[in-house]
Amino acid sequence: MQTQDNYIDQHFHFKGKWDVPSLCGLKVVEKPDRSIVIATNLYKVNPGTSISRWSAQLATTICKELNIDHNKLVFIERNPDRKSNLEFYEETFDIVEFRWEKDHFIDPVWKRISKAEVDELLIPSF
Repeated sequence: MQTQDNYIDQHFHFKGKWDVPSLCGLKVVEKPDRSIVIATNLYKVNPGTSISRWSAQLATTICKELNIDHNKLVFIERNPDRKSNLEFYEETFDIVEFRWEKDHFIDPVWKRISKAEVDELLIPSF
């Protein structure tokens, strides 16, 4: 795990569907007004559930384990370039918005964004 003042970049182990051990890439950037979480699908090394199929549960787990205020969460799902000629295997980013119910997220809604928009969100605040 790599950490600096307000930055985490690591592999993240989580229990997926049916409690199957699962793995994703995890980047967290803390800003004064929000916590930006980028979860990356690790296709070849993830033995379990895809983050796309487990977004609400994964976001809930990340908030609880890393002590992130769910009201400040900006959750981005990243699918890396899979080195194919097929367009749908190119790198993608989606902001996933959820509804908070009692103590967990539900009802994920995905909105495709560009890499430039992700970069803009990550620019340090001064």
